[in-house]
Amino acid sequence: MGAFAGFIMLSIVFTGMAIFQSASQEKKDKIAEIILSSLTPADLMQGKIIGYFVLGLIQAVVSITLVLPIIAWRVDISILQYLLVPELAFYIAIAILGYLLFASIFVGVGATMADVSTAGNFQGMVMMLPFLPFIFIGPVLSDPNGFMAQIGSYIPFTSPGVLLLRLTSLEEWPWMEIAISLMILIISVWFFMKLAGKIFKVGILMYGKNATPAEIWKWIRA
Repeated sequence: MGAFAGFIMLSIVFTGMAIFQSASQEKKDKIAEIILSSLTPADLMQGKIIGYFVLGLIQAVVSITLVLPIIAWRVDISILQYLLVPELAFYIAIAILGYLLFASIFVGVGATMADVSTAGNFQGMVMMLPFLPFIFIGPVLSDPNGFMAQIGSYIPFTSPGVLLLRLTSLEEWPWMEIAISLMILIISVWFFMKLAGKIFKVGILMYGKNATPAEIWKWIRA
């Protein structure tokens, strides 16, 4: 289950990056103007998030379908016995929340860029957010109930990855910590969806340069 959780986390990272590049590329090629003649910015943003979610889901299912028989053939372990467990639905729910969080951030910030190849410091730092959970791999594996593991569970950007890693390492789950983590994650998804909507609405139609943090802050306040 730990390997499967890691696969889910990597799928979140790569799918989020695809959304980032898609928003920026459509803006660079001025396709967004044509699309927005038939849709509202909110519809376009939501369509991107849902569309890439379905795409990522299909890719994950195909990959698992192709890889599992090979693993089952090479390793004398009943893989399905470890995967088809009640906890799997909970892991997938955490992964979906993580995807929605990063997808909303990436689609909003991607709309502020004139070209992916010219990403500024601000955009570059945002692109690194999905990799933050990897900082906690060592502390979580050494002590899944330790202080660092708890902190990582409460930070929205690290919560999905850390929770998946902790839950696959523990025999008894700390339900109070899980409930707090999920509440913070759900509120964060809602909050960043609202912010992304404001940023995307203005940024997708701004050409010529990457938006600065000051400009983005003005769009959010407006």
